[in-house]
Amino acid sequence: MSDIAVVGSLNIDLVIRAPHCPGKGETLIGGAFGMAGGGKGSNQALAAARLSATSHIIGCVGSDDFGRKLKSVLTENGVDCSQLRTMNKAPTGTAVITVTDDGGNSVIISQGANSLLDENAMTKAENIFESSDAALFQMESPAKTVIKGLKLSRRHGCRTFLSAEPPFSLPPDSWNDIDYLILNERALSFYAGRRNHKSVSEMAQEILKRGVKCLVVTQSAKGGMIFCKGGDDFAFDSFNIRSVDNTGARDAFCAGFCVGLCEGMPLKIAARFGSACGALACTKIGAHPSMPWRHQVSALLGEAHGDDYEL
Repeated sequence: MSDIAVVGSLNIDLVIRAPHCPGKGETLIGGAFGMAGGGKGSNQALAAARLSATSHIIGCVGSDDFGRKLKSVLTENGVDCSQLRTMNKAPTGTAVITVTDDGGNSVIISQGANSLLDENAMTKAENIFESSDAALFQMESPAKTVIKGLKLSRRHGCRTFLSAEPPFSLPPDSWNDIDYLILNERALSFYAGRRNHKSVSEMAQEILKRGVKCLVVTQSAKGGMIFCKGGDDFAFDSFNIRSVDNTGARDAFCAGFCVGLCEGMPLKIAARFGSACGALACTKIGAHPSMPWRHQVSALLGEAHGDDYEL
């Protein structure tokens, strides 16, 4: 069993269906409304636990009903919340999400208590980093906190995973603290600078030269590509599913990919495992409700391979 520390955001998502995302000044009559747990850190910690990992969440919520609800859901699913701080100075983070009829979405986040996750919290979580196989970060937390957490987890021998969304600038020495950088093509362009129409491969090589060990570029329904130092680059496929809501799909992929590698899966198999997790997350509305369970991932992989594909 893998042991994973997740550092990141926790939100309550307010989700409404709509035919399309409204334009400036446009009012739409939407469809169904729902409220569910979310936030990239919360999603990834929940997904890791459902995939049979020992999962820890390091983050902040407010001292309100939303915060209590998030902690309850995570605890019920086996996530260790000993490093989840309750803050009186800010409410729990909230995201307003529009889900369009084609399964796409647009998101506006009010950070709330997530903005209070500071460098001191990383120091207090050192015992978690020391005992974990991997530390998984996202970028909905303050930049200084993410940078400090990456450095501390690397110091304690953790594999480090950074889901670079939404991207922010990193100091030169932080790149060496990242084993696996997971991003989409927009974030890749942000970091590499798409000058002279550079290809995905060319931009990826620029990032690897900075010190990152392995770069994963997700491409939604197209699957993705992986580039590693000293290794062969390769593409991985997506799964043919009917997308209902892709909120949290990249989080499910990140958790699955991380769990797979920590369990000793070869890189290509871990990418396939993560891809199955991401696909399943698109089949339900809402982030927390769509984070897949291990048996569901095994069933999808078995269906795709025509046999009992147990992982």
